[in-house]
Amino acid sequence: MTKDIIRIRGARQNNLKGLNLDLPLKKLIVITGVSGSGKSSLAFDTIYAEGQRRYIETFSPYARQFLDRMDKPHADRIEGIPPAIAIDQTNPVRTSRSTVGTMTEINDHLKLLFAKASVLYCSECGDEVRRDSPETIFLTLEESLGEKIGIASQIVITFEVSVPKNFQSKEVEEFLAAQGYTRIHSRHGRKLEVIQDRLRLKKNARSRVLEALEASLERGYGKVIVRSLEEDGASLKFSSALHCPQCDISYTDPVSSSFSFNSPVGACEMCRGFGRTIGIDYSLVIPDERKSIRDGAVKPFQTKSRRRFQAKLVRLATAKGIPVDTPWSNLTEEQKTWVLEGEGLRGKDKWQGVKRFFAWLERKSYRMPVRVLLSKYRSYDICSACDGARLKPESLLWRIGNVTDAEQVLIPSKRFKHSAQKLNTKKLTDLPGLAIHDVMMLPVAELSHFFEIMHLPRPLDEATELLLKEIRSRLHYLKEVGLGYLTLDRQSRTLSGGEVQRINLTTALGTSLVNTLFVLDEPSIGLHSRDIERVVGILKRLRDAGNTLIVVEHDAQIMMAADRILDLGPGPGAAGGEVVFFGSPNHLLSSSDSVTARYLRTEKCIEPSPSPRNVKRCDWLKVSGAAEHNLKNIDVKIPLNKFVCVTGVSGSGKSTLIHNVLFNALTKLKGKPKDPAGLHKALQGDEYLADVILVDQSPIGRTTRSNPASFVGALRAIRILFSKELLAKERGYTAGTFSFNSGSGRCPGCSGTGFEHVEMQFLSDVYLRCGDCNGRRFRPEVLEVKLTTSGHEGKFKSISDVLDMTVREAMTFFCHAPEVLRVLRPLVVVGLEYLSLGQPVPTLSGGEAQRLKLAGSLARVTTRRKNLEDNGLLFVLDEPTTGLHFSDVSRLLGAFDELINHGHSVLVIEHNLDVVNAADWIIDLGPEGGESGGYLIASGPPKKIMEVSNSWTGQALANYRRKPERRSTKKRTRSVAQKSRTAKAIQIVRGREHNLKNVSLSIPRDCLTVITGVSGSGKSTVAFDILFAEGQRRYLESLNAYARQFVQPASRAEVDAVFGVPPTIAIEQRSSRGGRKSTVATLTEIYHFLRLLFAKLGTQHCPHCDVAINAQSKEAILAKVMTKYRGEHIKFWSPLVVGRKGYYTELASWAASKGYEHLKVDGVLVPTEEWPRLDRFKEHDIDLPVCDVKISPKSESAISELLSQSLGYGKGIVKISKSGGPDKKNNGEEIFSVQRSCPSCGRSFRALDPRIFSYNSRHGWCQRCFGTGLELPDFDHEQSGEEACWLEGREGEPGECGACHGQRLRAEALAVYFQNLSIADFSSLSVKEILIWLKDLKLKDRDQQIARDLLAEISSRLNFLDMVGLSYLSLDRAAPTLSGGEAQRIRLAAQLGSNLRGVCYILDEPSIGLHPRDNHLLLDMVQKLAAKGNTVVVVEHDEETIRRADHIIDLGPGPGAHGGEVVVAGSLSKVLKSRRSVTGRLLTEPLAHPMNGKRRIISQVNGPGHLSISRASRHNLCDINVDFPLGALICVTGVSGSGKSTLVRNVLYENLVRLLMKNRNRRSKLVGCDNFEGWEPITRVLEVDQTPIGKTPRSCPATYVGIWNDVRRLFAQTLEARMRGYSAGRFSFNIAGGRCDGCEGQGLRKIEMNFLPDVRVRCERCNSARFNSETLEVKYKGKNIAEILAMSVDEATVFFSTHPKLEHTLKLLQHVGLGYLPLGQQSPTLSGGEAQRLKLVTELTKARPRIDKTNVGPRHTLYVLDEPTIGLHMADVEKLIHVLHQLVDAGNTVITIEHNLDIIAEADWLIDMGPDGGDAGGRIVAQGPPKKVMRRKRGSHTAKALAEFFRTRSSYRRENSLV
Repeated sequence: MTKDIIRIRGARQNNLKGLNLDLPLKKLIVITGVSGSGKSSLAFDTIYAEGQRRYIETFSPYARQFLDRMDKPHADRIEGIPPAIAIDQTNPVRTSRSTVGTMTEINDHLKLLFAKASVLYCSECGDEVRRDSPETIFLTLEESLGEKIGIASQIVITFEVSVPKNFQSKEVEEFLAAQGYTRIHSRHGRKLEVIQDRLRLKKNARSRVLEALEASLERGYGKVIVRSLEEDGASLKFSSALHCPQCDISYTDPVSSSFSFNSPVGACEMCRGFGRTIGIDYSLVIPDERKSIRDGAVKPFQTKSRRRFQAKLVRLATAKGIPVDTPWSNLTEEQKTWVLEGEGLRGKDKWQGVKRFFAWLERKSYRMPVRVLLSKYRSYDICSACDGARLKPESLLWRIGNVTDAEQVLIPSKRFKHSAQKLNTKKLTDLPGLAIHDVMMLPVAELSHFFEIMHLPRPLDEATELLLKEIRSRLHYLKEVGLGYLTLDRQSRTLSGGEVQRINLTTALGTSLVNTLFVLDEPSIGLHSRDIERVVGILKRLRDAGNTLIVVEHDAQIMMAADRILDLGPGPGAAGGEVVFFGSPNHLLSSSDSVTARYLRTEKCIEPSPSPRNVKRCDWLKVSGAAEHNLKNIDVKIPLNKFVCVTGVSGSGKSTLIHNVLFNALTKLKGKPKDPAGLHKALQGDEYLADVILVDQSPIGRTTRSNPASFVGALRAIRILFSKELLAKERGYTAGTFSFNSGSGRCPGCSGTGFEHVEMQFLSDVYLRCGDCNGRRFRPEVLEVKLTTSGHEGKFKSISDVLDMTVREAMTFFCHAPEVLRVLRPLVVVGLEYLSLGQPVPTLSGGEAQRLKLAGSLARVTTRRKNLEDNGLLFVLDEPTTGLHFSDVSRLLGAFDELINHGHSVLVIEHNLDVVNAADWIIDLGPEGGESGGYLIASGPPKKIMEVSNSWTGQALANYRRKPERRSTKKRTRSVAQKSRTAKAIQIVRGREHNLKNVSLSIPRDCLTVITGVSGSGKSTVAFDILFAEGQRRYLESLNAYARQFVQPASRAEVDAVFGVPPTIAIEQRSSRGGRKSTVATLTEIYHFLRLLFAKLGTQHCPHCDVAINAQSKEAILAKVMTKYRGEHIKFWSPLVVGRKGYYTELASWAASKGYEHLKVDGVLVPTEEWPRLDRFKEHDIDLPVCDVKISPKSESAISELLSQSLGYGKGIVKISKSGGPDKKNNGEEIFSVQRSCPSCGRSFRALDPRIFSYNSRHGWCQRCFGTGLELPDFDHEQSGEEACWLEGREGEPGECGACHGQRLRAEALAVYFQNLSIADFSSLSVKEILIWLKDLKLKDRDQQIARDLLAEISSRLNFLDMVGLSYLSLDRAAPTLSGGEAQRIRLAAQLGSNLRGVCYILDEPSIGLHPRDNHLLLDMVQKLAAKGNTVVVVEHDEETIRRADHIIDLGPGPGAHGGEVVVAGSLSKVLKSRRSVTGRLLTEPLAHPMNGKRRIISQVNGPGHLSISRASRHNLCDINVDFPLGALICVTGVSGSGKSTLVRNVLYENLVRLLMKNRNRRSKLVGCDNFEGWEPITRVLEVDQTPIGKTPRSCPATYVGIWNDVRRLFAQTLEARMRGYSAGRFSFNIAGGRCDGCEGQGLRKIEMNFLPDVRVRCERCNSARFNSETLEVKYKGKNIAEILAMSVDEATVFFSTHPKLEHTLKLLQHVGLGYLPLGQQSPTLSGGEAQRLKLVTELTKARPRIDKTNVGPRHTLYVLDEPTIGLHMADVEKLIHVLHQLVDAGNTVITIEHNLDIIAEADWLIDMGPDGGDAGGRIVAQGPPKKVMRRKRGSHTAKALAEFFRTRSSYRRENSLV
């Protein structure tokens, strides 16, 4: 496969006609074509969907449920696609809580910054409020009252005491005197001011002052007063709390939520953070003041249901003497007040007022119709509590920056002043910095400048620096895309599509990714031609960074800037979906087939109207003094019956002028107010208009029931014609019969949709043609009614045939039906004549939908009869060219001309120069955006605009009218700096994370790089903490904040910069393989798809009768109920919710509206009126109590009706229980279903759901074993997932569950069959068997369509399992029974299956658990992965992996503090030549085996000194007999899955532990074998496995290996500790007392950053020493406890040389190569190799010889080590081998499970398992010394690998000796 292309084959999404394309990578590609040609189908539904879907699949299943994975596109195959990010115009959040600040997440950073760095100023006095301590108070006193000219001030220090209510002042004074306080300074009411001390404020009095202040603060509850006794008599108040001592106001500490209007902590309590309160707009209640009360001035009273209020108002107003026939505007204020306010009394003859009417409605707002009614009259008023700032008053008192910072961006008079602030203007302007609302209201450009110059109090911690950097970068990107005029408080729903897209584009810029596919949807929308070059520059920057850009676009500037143009067509809809042209822009210009090319060549032009319309003789619409938002009090004239275009740069005020001011003002004047009109003085000329119609960018209906015919109103006219046919009249058919939305004529099977909707959960939903009507939507009887029209005799068409017609065909067919033609003609006018009348609206393109909206408006106009003297309409259109090609724009302008010719006016907001040039009149706003805009630059015809020198529009029009042939821009050139950054390599600059020492390195992309080095040298830090974290974080930043809170990226590493990083995928080691409920199928996610397959296509059978279930009639259910429950009271329950999560508030409102007072939630009746807040994360069952009825033959008809009602609500299912019976938890309930019932026994069943097949869900697991498949006594659902712990310490293997026979599922699930297999049968097959089965599988059309994506997902995962050599595994194989190598390869298959291109795969020692044969297969796969255009970075010590790498990075030179440097980087030859590289030395001078020169001689097998196991048969072991020689180094090896761990750990180790624990005179029951002999010389057995060590900061080497308790005892025995009474617990950093309280003994403080990764900083209180100062004063041999923790193992070995126990453990650490490790290093920072060796030492210390008892014989210990070389470099393996030999030489036995060839070659005895894995393994294929094993010719993969190993080692040594 070619590496530099995206290869698409057979793309058939929507109207694409099997496209085959090769799209070059790292290019800017523009997709263009006429509207509806398939551009978005290709760009978004195919290319983006595949790239996003594949990368999201690399995340965990938990994370993916929040990441909105795209549907799999309809294409044969797509290869070479990178991870994709979409930047479109959609804004999914439409709430006013969403603002520019929240969209860009600047708000999230700001609230954290304010919580950390802002300063509080008192609301009353404006003074800074801070916490005072004795030290800060003393400094203040020195500055204000200190010695002046050598004279010390005399002061008195006092504190206040309040006299309790039940005490007298005298009593309190007596209490004070008893404590030594005899002097009272003053008495104020019930307060006493007590003197603490009186002294002169001298420098030498510091300690006395501090002591007095400390005592006063303690006794004065944090408050102290210092009074001067000099002439000035000054007094100063201080507080140790967040309290203003001058005003006696207390404040609370801020948290980040204090500055969030989306949090109840910070949001204003009145408006709840909206900044506005909801009220009633009485200008909407009385919209037309020309009407009288009788004529309906009060609009809400004019509906049929409210007429009684109108009648009462007229009656009482007449009685009151208020004129009811006088226009509202002529009534007096008193009369108006009476109507609105009422008389304040209730009664038949009392008017309660319009306001009380709305108050009454508010109490019923739980009902949907009432809410809809209220919404029509809502007003949104500035909140009086927060003045629109959204936050609580106290949050607005905190400020950042200083006076100078604030003055540079905001003049003092414009600063926000809250009504609660009692400051005068001068005091407010003197306050330093800005409040958070000031920050929100500043334009982005000004705000960016503020944060660049802003000064914050020093020192700044790491978290604050991070926040500032993020805020500055985001503001900078907003400026770059031309959005500097926006404010952070601007609501996102008010943004145009172009602004939304550019905000999303800033996120893409901020990611700084490479090898990423960005897909953009018309980025030119909303942009003035002046700004398009800026966007082009940004697109090129993204491309030049190494990304691929696919842009759907019609703008000529962007097209000509592209590297490639893909022109789709040739026509729209069914006539499109083909490639018209694909190539460079210059080649496009010479294309003869492309319509686009003809427009670009100016061969075809969009010409303005041939006869320009004169504006001199016309009526005018005049807006005076428009001053809303940024409009500068402008006056605008709009000529009527003309085409007028409002244009200007982005943010200049166009939408504000037209939408907020003009449109809203006109609708109010016409009596149809929408929203309050924006600020303006007057609107004149409205009398010339009949009405105003707005066609904006709001989305068109997204239901499939909506189609072009219904949208323009043609379908109604057509249905009427059908109802007039003779056959229709004979049958009594009405127009409603021919509706597919309602009535009796539509197909009951599909309810008129024409298709069956199959929900596929996490896959694309499937839509199938309805089997009943064959997609025709109607009943056959209705389709028998045929229609013919005059001139088309003989051509009879049914209603379905008509819906299949195109608009053009329908125009011909209905040529003599004017009522149909009149509403169809607008579709032709806007160029949609090719659409089918019945085409579902969701299948329309963006351009088609935009034009359909316009056609709908035109159709509504044409249905009105218009006389010549009638006024015309004003059409207001917002960017109508969105999604339109040049040819479509031409048709659009024709539609405008037609409207104008019919006497209407057209007003558009537009930037498209074709449209601007065609206008009769242009209104140009500017000159810039935001505060620099809002001026009227020019107005007039286009020619006049071109003459205005400062008009950007004029300049663009002048260039446009010259009409030069467009040519592609010249080839780009890049600066040297830019080239270096975008070179084909990942650059890491000055990495300082963990032990890295300013490491800078280059990792070439698209090849295999191995990072190696001694254990602890920093390999994982580079690969995972820097490279992986940075690549994934940057991709995640393109996702929404909601998703990211569940997929939190790792914290940013200490590194200056990382350049050229693509999205990353990590394949790490995992020590845990899951419990019994985790299987091969669940690990690979195949089971997710299997469950869905069986739920959708499985055939349900009765588990008792084994008969396929069928539907049963309502009558059959009724008969059963009448017979079974005769004479009893029963309840009918309709299941509404079954096992779903949520609040279900709307459901409760619906039930209440139906008159139901309760719903049963999880077995408990809950009132619907006072619905509680349900737990949204818990699965709920909700039933509707339909009735309580007694079963009697007399009431059968009533019961039948109730049963029908229950089945209707329950969608065909009803539950029945006896009244008064135990309703809780469905006890005593019986289910009846009309769809699923056993024909044999009559039992009903629920509909199939994927959860029924899950043994991890209560819906599916076997109710006896809870999904484990095992008989576990006393085990229940509460322990589900903990079965492994439950089995610990239990004798023998648990038996198979008697209920499900080990199949884990309940009987109902096992009785569902697909192709005659149950899901358990299917899971029991091996991967190989399933692949064969799938190959032979043949499905019918419907089943094939449903299973298409499911089978593709299952097959791809199975193929990858086969590729990594795991075809022998069955899908139901439990995870705990997998070998380490099998688990590792399953993880690899799951990740590598994403089949992406351009990503960076980071693998952590993939050779772990792999036999050399399997490792060879893995390396072949990894190299193929790199050959596909991916970067593969492997952290590895394996020799073969290193030798096959394209690039090697060797870190070192030593471990820990001695490492963290790049020793050598480059090719293998370069590494071999490096003298500093330990890796190079060991590759050129490999270890010689045996290292000691000779091997131990093993005595005869089956003789004395052997441990013998007979007929071992656990798991896949095939009744093998095996001998382990004692006193030897034994290595058990073999391919992955061959049975090594089963033999050594599950048979040998478990039995040996049991035997040693039992009394030696009694035999323990053996597990997994028949006989176990020769074990008696062994006195103990120790295992070192792969379980993780402690992963909290509290765990460290000293605590893990067990020496810390001894060290603490030594400190407790010191004289100083005994004098202070300190025990050993005082020296623990895990227990309060001796540890530092600031960090709780961790040495670090965690700062939670909400949506950002948490930050850990050094504890300032103890300086990361972990202990408090008193504990650190105790020293042992001159060292305190913190200094001991800081020692390395080497240093500690010398220091504790006089303590044998400590010295022994420390020397063991040295022997395994951990001498460099600090005793207190936190466990999370240890490398994998370091952790593995720590575990080894921990076990070795347990077997230390007892030297204190000489009469005890030698102890023989058997050590079982599971792959001890994990994480070890070759140099560390050498040290490990020495340790293992020392153990054997001391009289012990060591058994290792290992694949490392150095260990295998060094062993005294080998046991080789095989010959393959799974069922093909479990046998001993070879055993004996290595030399003997390697001579075996057949059956042993180890023999072959070992022979090759010795051969190559010999050749390496010979080559080295020659050198």
